[in-house]
Amino acid sequence: MDKNKELIKADDLGLLPDSTGSNYLPKPVADKVIEQLKEENFMRRMFPSIPVPRNARNITIPAVLYDANNVRTIGYGTDVTGLPEQTVTVKSIVLSPRLLTAWVEMLEDDIETASIDLLRTMRETLTKQLSEAEFRAMLFGVYNSASGTYLNVFNGIYTIAAGADCATSPITYTDSDKLSFKVMDAKKALGLYGNNASNLVLICSSTFAIRLRKEDVVYNQSIRTDSDVLKTGTLPPIAGVPVIETTHLDEKENGEVAILIRKDAMVIGERKNIFFRTVDVPEKFAKQLLIAEEIDFKPQLVNGSDKYEGIVLIHKAS
Repeated sequence: MDKNKELIKADDLGLLPDSTGSNYLPKPVADKVIEQLKEENFMRRMFPSIPVPRNARNITIPAVLYDANNVRTIGYGTDVTGLPEQTVTVKSIVLSPRLLTAWVEMLEDDIETASIDLLRTMRETLTKQLSEAEFRAMLFGVYNSASGTYLNVFNGIYTIAAGADCATSPITYTDSDKLSFKVMDAKKALGLYGNNASNLVLICSSTFAIRLRKEDVVYNQSIRTDSDVLKTGTLPPIAGVPVIETTHLDEKENGEVAILIRKDAMVIGERKNIFFRTVDVPEKFAKQLLIAEEIDFKPQLVNGSDKYEGIVLIHKAS
């Protein structure tokens, strides 16, 4: 019996296609992968997503502009004709999912001698790799229209917050500043977009999080009565804003960085298809197992100057 053929028929991965067949995983299996992607990558759960049909190259969504000439309030008086309060301008945002791929390589001998359960492990490993690439692209990505690494598929939130296209200037701090107060300053700087703390989240490095844990206003039990920060390690909301810690951000600015962002500042465009392919590597007597998805990630809160609202960088003054 050819163990390799038996493996590729395992229920956990469905009927894996060869180079002559369809590249799509069966829907129940694709759903498993998408569910795991959302579990592994918290940004998948945090930001809204819009499905892009398989037969459409891209999809256009409207974005209402709010600024000095396009505001939310209505004019009043005996004649409001022509007043800017009546003006509404709509801009289009185009979601064009691009291919994001992860792969592992396995010796054919390992495949032949392994149990059927190996496919479950392979699926989980591939999905974790894809999720990691997805998360890092959503954090650090720098868009490049040409082919490149996973970091070129779209712009990440750090790239946007630190770039010239961000509408809100970065909030800086020094060693003597309390970071919790700087988070409050960042919330204020967002203006209208920072009014409701439940719509915000603070994504920070571990370095930034450790600084927060050391602050008396965070650790003081008269302020935080539900549990001990040093015992649990869980940071309380700052000014009502939940805090998410990630070691990935420690790669930037020596870890002295955090991003305050609205949960609707970005939008994910995805085709709910998962590709899978096996490729022979004859010189190594191995097989490459590749998994891929098509995804886009774009800011959707845009002002009249084409600057992105609802996001602000907090970092140490240089």
